[in-house]
Order: sequence, then structure tokens, then C-alpha cells
Amino acid sequence: MSTEQPTILFVPGAWHLPAGFDAVRELLKPLGYPTEAVALPSIGAEPPTKTLEDDAAVTRAAIEKLADAGKKVVVVTHSYGGVVGSCAVEDLGFARRKAAGKVGGVINFVYLSAFALPKGVSLLDALGGNPLPWMKIKVRASET
Repeated sequence: MSTEQPTILFVPGAWHLPAGFDAVRELLKPLGYPTEAVALPSIGAEPPTKTLEDDAAVTRAAIEKLADAGKKVVVVTHSYGGVVGSCAVEDLGFARRKAAGKVGGVINFVYLSAFALPKGVSLLDALGGNPLPWMKIKVRASET
């Protein structure tokens, strides 16, 4: 029986960088918890053309890398990271992967002050279609 602690993967919110988790990651080190933090491509992208799909793909790749290495993974998401993580974890659960003959996988998912939305619902949908006052939505010319 393995006594290895699960790897904790942090997914930041919008406007946040992985370094925002450095303090908690340092506290987890002496407890034997390996940690990683994802850098979302949409954060700070210039021009700002990266999307939720890009963020979810990078997050999913990070989870798959850990899972394929046989790691049990706890995904901790903050704010917008909850939407990203929710999109990224589909079919990566530990039990499902084990049933498919694979090693590793997600054993827990944490929403830390994060958005938890039903599948197929966008954040704007959850807001009743009305952006919050500080949100600036710009439609690309190709979408009009």
C-alpha cells in the first residue's frame, strides 16, 4: 500500500498567476504533499485571444501528465479556475481511469471561492445573461 500523498494541482482564477499559491504550496511541502500550479494562457495574453477552451486544455494536460505518472490528484480551483477545472476533469477520475486499466487520476475536486456551474452553462448564463458592471464584453467581428 502506497503512503505517497496525492499531488495537489492549483488552478488560479482570472487575473491570477500560479505564484498566488506559492505561500500555501510552501506550507504543504513539509507535510509531504507535492504541488503544482497551472498558468492559464488566457491570463495576460496579448492580444487577448486565448479562451476558456485554451485554459481547460492546458489544465487537462497538467492533470493527465500527473495521472499518467500514476499520481492521485486533488484539483483545487479558485474563482474562474472552477469553470476551467470543471471543463478539464471530465473522464479523469481515479475510479474511471482504473476501470479503463489506467493508473492515477483525480480523487478530489475543490472549489475554493470558485464558480461551480452545471455542464453546458456559461458564467454569463448563470448571471441571467447580464454581465456584472465591471465586465467588458467585446464581440469579435467574425462573431457578428
